[in-house]
Amino acid sequence: MPIRRTLVQKLAAIGAGMFLLAGIANADMPSMERTFKKKDYVFGSVKITQSFDSRKDPMSPEFKLKMWEKGRLLLSLNDMIFDDIYPSPDREMFVGLSNSGWPGSAVIVFDRRGRVWFTANHGMSEFDYCAETSTMLKEWYDGKDPGVQFQERMLAADDILGISLRTCKGERVNLWGVVARATEKARTQRRAAGWGDRADNRKDD
Repeated sequence: MPIRRTLVQKLAAIGAGMFLLAGIANADMPSMERTFKKKDYVFGSVKITQSFDSRKDPMSPEFKLKMWEKGRLLLSLNDMIFDDIYPSPDREMFVGLSNSGWPGSAVIVFDRRGRVWFTANHGMSEFDYCAETSTMLKEWYDGKDPGVQFQERMLAADDILGISLRTCKGERVNLWGVVARATEKARTQRRAAGWGDRADNRKDD
């Protein structure tokens, strides 16, 4: 069927684009191949490494993101990986984006000092997906041409509002705004399902 064929094609494209993943098995499941893959990004004195390691246990692989500045390790994160990393023109800020539900990382914004400004995961944030499967595919931004743009100066947390990108529907949106809406949408869905939030369930002493 055309719908099924389109979904398989999208899954194949996502798998091909995610250099760290061993591939896709059974359409919506990661491969059980034991492998190690790594990609380095170098932006002046900043080096960012993403790695995927399933050699010990393909069922529970290790995902890592690390950043060095002039050889000094400033950031090390587990269970996070992104389709690509986008630097600001002055190489002070970096954005990671992912259309994959495995391991679940959707977006991260961090700076060259190793400070993480914000992150969002699929599941905890419900984006306006153009295509979605239960595991691998969570297509919310234009993976071929995201067009990430930064404002000229980013000196305070509010300056995150100056980052924009292109969604999978071709719309240019503010990154912080789309993440905030996706997070609130997921929170509303959890409450409607009776799951609630920790904050919702917190009782006064």
